[in-house]
Amino acid sequence: MTEPLLPIGDAVARRLAGTPLVVMLDVDGTLAPIAQRPGDAEVPLETRRAVSALAVASGVVVVLVSGRSAADARRMVGVANVWVVGNHGYETIGPDGETLIDSQVAAYQPLIAQAGRRIQPRLAGVPGVIFEDKGWTLSIHYRLADPALVPKVRAALEETVAALGLRLTEGKMILEVRPPGQINKGTAVLTLGRSLGAFTDQGALVFIGDDRTDEDAFRALRSRGKTSVTVRVSDEETTSTAAEYWVRDPSEVRVFLEGLHATRRRSGHPSHPG
Repeated sequence: MTEPLLPIGDAVARRLAGTPLVVMLDVDGTLAPIAQRPGDAEVPLETRRAVSALAVASGVVVVLVSGRSAADARRMVGVANVWVVGNHGYETIGPDGETLIDSQVAAYQPLIAQAGRRIQPRLAGVPGVIFEDKGWTLSIHYRLADPALVPKVRAALEETVAALGLRLTEGKMILEVRPPGQINKGTAVLTLGRSLGAFTDQGALVFIGDDRTDEDAFRALRSRGKTSVTVRVSDEETTSTAAEYWVRDPSEVRVFLEGLHATRRRSGHPSHPG
């Protein structure tokens, strides 16, 4: 059963006392409130400060894990010294700014571009639909569209992905065209978490997300429950989820991040100087 995360209890604090502590955070709906248009979403200043404080804390590594392109997620949060996993795991930007692309994903970029050229004209006449080319994936947002038109949008996408051998996934008011294969937030958090030392006897990890695509990460981390804490952001306590804990909204995410930073400082984990 999913339990409320706040206030931070002793059990959670103990599980997140390890070093390194890898803090993995979705962006839209987790750090930033959901906006009608993706370009209008913003991370509040207080939340950016909370993320920044953890990013410079001793023994802590912050990772943004977003469906946005890695560059867009990095720009939107605007915090230095963080890893950014973009496009649900297809690309990663390190703290030094180096971008890493999975070689299998890179091979499909021409097909993704071809899909975009087919899809965009077909959606141009559908009011409220926003088309977004993220390089390695395509996103079609329909939050502002008439719900009666969504089946038409879905049918156009299904026809295209079937013809090109791509795949179609769905999130909150969004349909996404992706390369085939099983790369997702779950595979991404396991791969990067392992490389950062989160799954060692001394390490720990917390992942927070709000969308169905974050469920891949929750499921992947469940088997590592001793050192991994998973949190779903939802205003409905009864939301079906593989996460252990829940918070109501991005403001409660900020409260948790501030509390986590304070807890580690009290336990003798100072921030990096400067």
